Amino acid sequence: MFLMVFVISLFTNNLFAQGAYVNINTGYGLSMSTQNLYYFDFYNYTSGSNSSTYEQVNVSLGKGLNLGGAFGYLFNENIGVELGISYLLGGKSNAKDTYSDGSTDYTLSSRMLRVNPSLVIASGFENINPYAKFGLIIGSGSIMYEYIDNDEGDIDVLKMKLNGGIALGLSSGIGAMFHLSDNMSFFGELNMVNLSYAPTKGKVTEATSNGADELPDMTTREKEIEFVDSYTDNSHDSQPRKELKQKLPFGSFGVNIGLRISF
Repeated sequence: MFLMVFVISLFTNNLFAQGAYVNINTGYGLSMSTQNLYYFDFYNYTSGSNSSTYEQVNVSLGKGLNLGGAFGYLFNENIGVELGISYLLGGKSNAKDTYSDGSTDYTLSSRMLRVNPSLVIASGFENINPYAKFGLIIGSGSIMYEYIDNDEGDIDVLKMKLNGGIALGLSSGIGAMFHLSDNMSFFGELNMVNLSYAPTKGKVTEATSNGADELPDMTTREKEIEFVDSYTDNSHDSQPRKELKQKLPFGSFGVNIGLRISF
């Protein structure tokens, strides 16, 4: 937050000076730095009469649609700084257990607000201006976990939200700016995010059995989790249960397009 305030103040002081600009952009990121999430029983399982089949499911919670913008300032034609803010609408990852009496479907998805201070290096060409970016990613996110179990028509549903804590990683990108007028340009870029996130808490938000709400009958230990670096186990039903933190993958490789308005 201190970094955001400092950089925004810097940009505000120079907002109407030559070199200041605002970006508006959208894009989509593909999975990168995938991981097997056995903690969530997140793999495909098929039970047969004489054997069972297990299949890994690789997950990156960083894939999905992102919407954002940036304040930037070019000190000259070749060097500048930029403060980007984006919101990730993560795509869903799915896994499934199949057995003789029914099946269980598992779903993971994510949301994350990301702040991205970057150094910008541009060629300075007039009509088509290639550039590169290098910076930090600071994120605050949440992960939604859901399973639906159908056992001979009996349906159990559980939904959990994991959040808390800050994600810190690196970003880079290359692109090109296409000048449309004196103060407006169109740009397209390839970007890469190297980021992991370890939630600090989890809470069951929905638990039903054949449509009947089971949340009121669940203890605090059954509904809430605290993710910590180390713990001594206890069985107090009135307290959240403790489990070890796990870093989850939020890396992505994708494309952004947008408009730049220069001042």
